[in-house]
Parts: sequence; structure tokens; C-alpha cells
Amino acid sequence: MQHYLRPLVAPTSVVMVGASDRPGSVGRTAFANLLGGGFAGPIYAVNPKHAKVQERVAFKSLAAVGRQVDLAVIATPAVAVVGVLEDAAAVGLKAAVIMTSPPAARAAAAWSRDVRDAAKRHGVHLVGAGAFGVIRTDIGLNATFCAPSARPGRLALVAQSGAVATALLDFATPQHLGFSTVISLGTGIGAGVGELLDCLLLDPLTDGILLYLEDAGDARPFMSALRSAARAKPVIVLKAGRSAEPQRHPSADAVYDAALRRAGAVRVRSYTQLFAAARMLATGRIPRSDRLAIVSNGRGPALLAADSLAGRGIELARLGPATLAGLDRLLPDDSARANPIDLRGDAVPIRMAEAVALALEDSGVDAVLALHVSRPSMPALDAAREVAVVARGSDKPVLGAWLGALAREDVQAALEWGGVVNFYTPENAVDAFSFLAAYRRNQAWLLEVPPLQPEPEPLDFAAAEHLRLRLAQSARALLTHEEVETLLASFGIGIAPCAVATTPAEAEAAAQRLRFPLLLSAQHGSQRWASTVRTRRALGQAWAELGDPRHATDGERPRILIEKAPAGHATDAVVGVATDPKFGPVLLLGSSGRIDDERVAVMLPPLSRKLAQDLVVEARGRVGLTGITPAARDAVDDALVRLLLRVSTLVSALPWLTELALSRITLVDGRAVPGEVRARVDPSRRPDGTYRHMAIHPYPAELVETVGLRDGATVSVRPIRPEDAALEREFVEALSPESRYFRFFYQLNALSPAMLARFTQVDYDREMALVAVVDLPHPQKRPSFVGVARYIGSADGTSAEFAVVVADAWHRRGVARALMQRLIECAARRGFARLVGDVLKGNAAMLAFVHELGFTSRDDAQAPDQLVVTFELAAPRGA
Repeated sequence: MQHYLRPLVAPTSVVMVGASDRPGSVGRTAFANLLGGGFAGPIYAVNPKHAKVQERVAFKSLAAVGRQVDLAVIATPAVAVVGVLEDAAAVGLKAAVIMTSPPAARAAAAWSRDVRDAAKRHGVHLVGAGAFGVIRTDIGLNATFCAPSARPGRLALVAQSGAVATALLDFATPQHLGFSTVISLGTGIGAGVGELLDCLLLDPLTDGILLYLEDAGDARPFMSALRSAARAKPVIVLKAGRSAEPQRHPSADAVYDAALRRAGAVRVRSYTQLFAAARMLATGRIPRSDRLAIVSNGRGPALLAADSLAGRGIELARLGPATLAGLDRLLPDDSARANPIDLRGDAVPIRMAEAVALALEDSGVDAVLALHVSRPSMPALDAAREVAVVARGSDKPVLGAWLGALAREDVQAALEWGGVVNFYTPENAVDAFSFLAAYRRNQAWLLEVPPLQPEPEPLDFAAAEHLRLRLAQSARALLTHEEVETLLASFGIGIAPCAVATTPAEAEAAAQRLRFPLLLSAQHGSQRWASTVRTRRALGQAWAELGDPRHATDGERPRILIEKAPAGHATDAVVGVATDPKFGPVLLLGSSGRIDDERVAVMLPPLSRKLAQDLVVEARGRVGLTGITPAARDAVDDALVRLLLRVSTLVSALPWLTELALSRITLVDGRAVPGEVRARVDPSRRPDGTYRHMAIHPYPAELVETVGLRDGATVSVRPIRPEDAALEREFVEALSPESRYFRFFYQLNALSPAMLARFTQVDYDREMALVAVVDLPHPQKRPSFVGVARYIGSADGTSAEFAVVVADAWHRRGVARALMQRLIECAARRGFARLVGDVLKGNAAMLAFVHELGFTSRDDAQAPDQLVVTFELAAPRGA
């Protein structure tokens, strides 16, 4: 585990500062747990008042220990904590768990600041204050003050509450769930959730992560770490605090939902659901889709399970002809051949096993739920053994619910041998399957490899920036209709032709230009009046009504919007943007007049085409978008997807756009054209290229440019995109064996799908990949990579590891230099101190190239055939 938090979760030596013999004290309990956990490394005690504590020598201070110590567990009075940390250098302390609670409220902030500053001065990574501690089962570490001993396992538990961590451990033990690591963060003055996720991602003994979350902290590093962890290991999140959050739209809870789904994690709502999901994901059997078959020897439990599925939007699998034919041989004549498969009350264990086998062999079934009711002909243990044998030989998940066998350890052991997880009730089993299905869907978002898309064009931000400066001078937040039109047009979003009139003469002129039929509307506060007119006479009548003084604002003449009446397919869809205080811009898709948390689909930008399509599908299912004929649905959906993608680009590029509503959307010439638009801005939020207003770093379109090479040729240099998977695969396959070996350090012929997703789905917040692109000559006329340079940030954020490779036919033409110069600039802007890379000693051309760029080199102590090359980055100008 090569991470700076390794001394915290896997120390080689521990000191208990504040160790005690006093009954009921934190220092006594925590030190007893340390001594009794089986930890093989040195354990020291510090107590200035006693020579011995719990039969161990006690040192007067941390400095007096006089030996190297990885981890300190601190349970002293609050006033002594800073002094303990000031002694850290004397023992080379790397990490500390502060069990001490902060002082009273008034002094808490200053105390926390002093503790944090002392730890930073001495390079100590903290957890706390008020932390319950850390457990690491493989080394026998139990540095907690109240937790029961955790069973060994391959799950990690990270909690923002020691009380919840303790309760979860109590709950896990009877369910036979074990842990590699358990840790609580206390008040969070030290390491955050994101840092621990990064650490556990690198832990070879952790296969999945359970997270109890109250506050994610800074959304950008949290989302970055969560997405990175969830790519490699299942992450299940129990989020609390909905009742304490302020009411707003969309609610904080709805935004958290969207964020967790976007990160590839699974959200649950209770302890029971947390462990149901954990037990299912721990099997490693992820269904290809959501089609579940139910096999039961009791009709009632099968119906309960089917009802639970319907309530979660999951359909029963349709059984294929071969399965139905098999059931003909297996079931009595008067039994239905359908899903759920009812074996009847007189079934024997072998019949249940055969039915489960038939369902698993069906290509239309992704998972099987076996429900058992104890009967004379079907003993619980015999049935468990038979089903386990069948399940063990399948790669599809098998869930179980052995009703009435809650205390039967023998039944539990038999099912576990076959990889069958017993959930005891039909509802719990369906819960678990729904989380398994959610995990698969969320992972599909995270690991999506989109099809090839046209090359992006450099965006022109000039018009939008000119508008922002004008708004800043006038100190306005609400845009006029004309300003919204200008803003949207700068990102390729058109709106229905319109004009604003303040006099009857202006209305007449607008009618001549736009032509009847027209839509007239006036806005006053939250009230809107509208009228459709088809003649000049009707225009005059509408003007008389809408021009009423009650529609005026602050004594001004009424401003009436005149638009061409919609002529295409109309929908009641509303595309919106809201700004969440933690996660930044949020995209909304709902129905006019019904924008609320229950009737709106929410997603965090930036969007890919697949994400936009999923947002439309979710909105149609949740909101029930209307006003569209079935024949026009596909065209309207495609137009909405393209509109959402442009809005995603807009909010990603402009941190000063805080609210946007596009409504009365009509399909015109294949485009989704809004007829009504509103926008609110904060012009003081100037774009600076960091995208700090976003929870997820968007595609850095400002880095797209055309570069001239030394031989006169030109290439397009840009960041890599998820849509580039095919180009990346073709590029690697076209490299010579030598070039591939120099790049990957082993004989690689082709990239796996997982490698493709990893290389093209870049988290631009912590890594960068720049590609040089040319158009292939006729007849192919499509883009092709000729070079790739990338860096990936280190765990501590101080350095980044780089790599660069160029197509063999493009060597010595300046491609590598163009890519590396820009990659170095990106790394410096990001704040890294250095770029580091490994180069094979036999790669003379690469060594000469990096030395020309200013890299230094040294031998790699771990690999005699390699050199480590380093480039020290200067801070960018203006930083």
C-alpha cells in the first residue's frame, strides 16, 4: 500500500498517549484493546504520572519514547494535544488518531486550528478529533476505545461517526461479514473521506468499501476519489442528514443521489440495506442485466418477492422455451410454467436444485432468487446443500431467503459454501438484488466507452465574457431576454424567434417581421400572462390586455415578449440548471409546472451523450413528459439530448451562470428550441480555467489547439475524451513491438476493455492525457492518433508520473516535444511540484529527449534496468 496514510491504517509500531489504568477511561479501554488485539509490532505507553500502565512501562512524554513510531493514539486532555504533536519529530511520527474530544464550542475552532497547524508543521496525518479509532484485522490492530473486535475480511468501513461505526460492527458480526479496515473520522480536522478512499483503493487486502457519510466536505476531491475508488472496487454509501438539511430545490439529498450514482457508487438507506448490498457485492458475481428468476416451494413468499421487484422497477425474467420444457418434466401438471417458479409444498430438495439450475441456464435470466420454506419434504439444510452445489458451478449470482432459518448456522454455512447469500426474507433479498442492479448501472456510466465523435472545435468564449463584463458593471443578476439569447447563441443554443415590445407600434413591427400566428407574453413577478394571436385585430386586443399597468414593473412601461407560435412537435419538458452549495451546477430535466424533487431527473455535469440519453429516459419514467406523439418521440428525445449536451458545456465553461430555465421546448428542423428562457448570474465569478465551480472536472476544451511541427505539418493537440477508445486502441495496436515495450515495459499486443476505459476516461482533476491527432487521407478521412502524453498525480498530490509515446512513422518530427511542453504546462498549472517517470535504460532515444527537456535521471533502486527521470516544475506565471 504505497500511500501516505499507510502508517495510519497499517502501522508497524504504535504509541498510546494517555494510556491509563483508571476504570471507564478512554485511555484504559483503548490501551487494553491495543494490547489484546494481537498486534505484533512494538506498543508503547505514555503517561507522565505513572511508571507503569497495565503492566507496561510508561514513558513521561512522546519524545521520551526515543524510538521510531508510526502511529500515535492520543487520549489526553484537550489542552495537552498540541504539546504531544510538537514532540512528533522526536519519534518520526507519521500519523495520529485523536480520541480526545474538542473543548467547549467557543474554544473548539481555535483548538482545532492549533492542532491542525502543529500536525502540518511536523508532517503528521491526523484522524479526529473525537475519533473512535482504527482497526486493521490482518495485523491484529484494534486501536479503538469501544468497538468490538471485527471479523477478518476484505471489506473496509469508513465512517464519519464512531457511534455508527460501533453499531455497524455489532450488526456485521452475526451476518458473518468481516473487515480489512475500520476507521472513523471524528470531527474531520485531519484526513478526509477522499484521502481514505484513495488509500483503500491501493490496499490489496480491501475488495470493497462501506462508507457512512454525513458531509462530503470539498466536493471536488471527494468526487474525484470516489470515482477513482469505484472504478476498481464496489463502494456502498449510507448517507445520513436529510432531515437536517435546508429546504431548497433540488434538495441536497437529491443532488447527493445524483453525485453518488455519477461516481459509480451504490447508495443505501439503512444498516440492513448496507449489509445486504455489501454481502451481495462481496460475491463478485455482477449480473449482466436486471432479469431475476424466482424459485420457491411456497407461493406466498414468491408473490411477496415479485411485488417487491415491481415496487423497485425491476421486471421478472421471461423464461425461455428450453426452461419451460424443463419445467414440464419437473412440475406437476397443474402447476403454472411461469416466473416465479412455484415448486409446490410437496417438493423435495433435489427438485429445488434442478429448478434453480434450469433458471441459471436460461440466457434470459441474469440472477436467481431461491426462496425456501421449511416443510417435511424439504428440510432446510438438505435444500441449502443441494442449491449450493448448483450455485457454486454458475457465474450468475444466486440469492437465498431461507425463511425460519435465522439461527441455523449449519444452513448458513452450506449456502455460503456455494456462494449463495442468505437474506432470510424475500424483501431483504430483493433489496440486495436492486442494489446489485444499481451498481451495474452506475458502473456502466462510470466505465462507458462512447462511440467515436467528430473532433471538437475550439470554443469562442469572447461573446460570453463580453456579456459577463457588462453585467458586472451594471451589478445585475437577472438577464433580459435578449441577453439570455446572446448567451445561449454563443454556445450554439438557438431559441424561438422573438422580439420585445414596449409600445403598440413596436408590436406591429414585430408582427410584420415574425408573421402570424404569434405568442404574446408578459411577466410580473412569478406571474406570467400569455395569449396566442392570429390577426392584427387580435394583436391589438391582446396588447390592450397584456399592456395593463398591473403588468408593469417599478412604474416602467410593460415589456411584452412576442414570439412565433410553435409550429413543430411541442413538449412540456423543462431543461434547468441550479447551483448546489456543495456540488455546484446541477442539470435538471422535468415537466413544466412540476419541477420538484419527486418529478424531476437530476444529474451532475459534465454529460456525455450516454449520460444525457439516460437523463431523458429517467425524466420520461419519473416525470412522464407529455405533448409528444409516439411517432415523434425518438426525434424529440434525440433533440433533447443534444440540447442537454450544449447546456452541460455552457455551465461547465461559465461559473457565473447560476440558474437557467429553458421551457416551452419545440422540435424545429430536428433541434430542440426553447420558447421561454430565464437566467440568473453572478458576474463576479470569473472563469479562471480551474473549473473549481464543478464537482467533476469537465473536458478542458480551452486546451484544444492546432500545432505546427518542425517539418511544416500540423496536428491537432487536445485532451483525450471517452469517445476516443477506438482511436486509442488502434494507436496502440499500430505501434511497433519495440515502441509498445518501451511504453508498457512488457510485451503488450492490445489494450483490454478495462484498460481502454481507464486510458480514455480521464479524471482531469488529478490526471491529464494529451493526444496529437491528424486526419487520415482519403478514402478513410477520419482522425487518427499520432502521439499520446499523459500524467497521473501521486496520492499526496505533490508529483505526477508521466509517459509519452509517438507513432513510429512520426518519430523525430516534433510531436513528442509539442505534447510534453503542453503537458508540463498543465502539470504546473495544476500545482504539482515535479513530473517523474520510469525509462528503460535501453531506450536511448527517450533518455536523450527528456534530458533535452531538462529532466534529470538517477538509477531506480527497485529496477536495475530502469532510470527514474524527474522534471522540477516552476509555478506558472500569475500563480
